[in-house]
Amino acid sequence: MCFRPADSQAATKACPKCGAENGFFDANCKECGEPLATNGPKPMGAPGAPAAPGAPGAPGRPAAPGAPAAPGAPKAPGAK
Repeated sequence: MCFRPADSQAATKACPKCGAENGFFDANCKECGEPLATNGPKPMGAPGAPAAPGAPGAPGRPAAPGAPAAPGAPKAPGAK
């Protein structure tokens, strides 16, 4: 489902520096060249940023395997 205006050519955005109206998909202002805000998804977070409250932590490193156990003495048949 698409939520853009019926005529995407009519949609504009103002430059934060000079206030000039620019096309919705323009990356830079046509008047002063200032980068315009992107309309894409925002990044989820930066490395080292605090986690969201209640979010589970990252899994820890797995433990190294222990030494194999020495084989025990054989059991008599039928012994428990």
